[in-house]
Amino acid sequence: MRSPRHVVIHRDVHAYCAHPHMVRASGGALVAVFNMVPRRAVVLHPPEDPMYQNMLIRSTDEGETWSAPEPVPGYNHTGMECAGLTALQDGRLLLNQWQFGWLPAGRVPALADASAYTGAHVLLTRWRVSPEHDAASVDLAALGRDTPWARGPGRCLVHSSTDQGLSFGNTVTVDTAPFSGGYGMRGAVETADGRILLPLSDVPHYRSVFIIESADGCQSWSRPVPVASGDGHEFEEPAILRGQGERLILVLRDNVTRRLHQCISTDHGRSWSSPAPLPLYGYPAHLLRLADGRILLTYGWRQPGYGVRAVLSMDDGATWLAEHTLVIRDGMRNGNLGYPVTLERSDGTLLTLYYGE
Repeated sequence: MRSPRHVVIHRDVHAYCAHPHMVRASGGALVAVFNMVPRRAVVLHPPEDPMYQNMLIRSTDEGETWSAPEPVPGYNHTGMECAGLTALQDGRLLLNQWQFGWLPAGRVPALADASAYTGAHVLLTRWRVSPEHDAASVDLAALGRDTPWARGPGRCLVHSSTDQGLSFGNTVTVDTAPFSGGYGMRGAVETADGRILLPLSDVPHYRSVFIIESADGCQSWSRPVPVASGDGHEFEEPAILRGQGERLILVLRDNVTRRLHQCISTDHGRSWSSPAPLPLYGYPAHLLRLADGRILLTYGWRQPGYGVRAVLSMDDGATWLAEHTLVIRDGMRNGNLGYPVTLERSDGTLLTLYYGE
């Protein structure tokens, strides 16, 4: 592998920008979405900050230049988790989102469902500070007491675009019961028999992965079908890819072991194998089928030598060449990084989007 060229495509010193996803729209443009929120004294992630927006950027020159970011689907969508994009075979572009419900903390006691809301003083003291974040010297309890918001029930949204992501409409609100919510940052997959499968993580618990299905072009969605949960694991952030024939590949993040896990379906996603650990430490993952048929798995390396890595599969995801790991980026500041997503450009080179502090 030749030494990669690294280019900053967006930086805002007054904002925290992270968690990208990218697809190629039907007309050839590259469309990417990422999270953005005003900078605070400590990096807060979407479950703790009501100001998060999903921002969309576009490139019409294979990623050499990008448009200015715009909130998607609009300015009124705040309190967002990571979003996912899907380019459908009929030319439409899907945007799936999870929007947390946030209110000023002072309004919550008067609500009939006040018990469904959690104040920032609780959210921030529960927040797990790790070397991946810069909060080691911050008094989170004090920060929580001074933060006047509360988080409540949210909603799972799927929008569609017929103009390559210039605008989104036909919004469907998805019922994720019995799960309290669902978000996915790697989009959906179309099966060979015409269904659309969207894997999601349960929010705000981040311990289980389930799939919802649409058989009518995204006009409606099925009830969630559980895929992975429990047994001493905390699974989230699934990445899905269509394999050969009826095969589907699903790679999951596990917050307990910090290893990627994999589930396989051999019947168009109607049933799944139990999660099996991969010899890959890091997260989350993105899956790409290359033009030559190989599968590339890109993931964040969150250990010293921090950066972005990738491995190949020559056998449709049955095995991964972990002994021949590709180092896309190393030497980053800390483990708050990654969410890499890779596309193959028209000249055969690969383009990977990722973030870092």
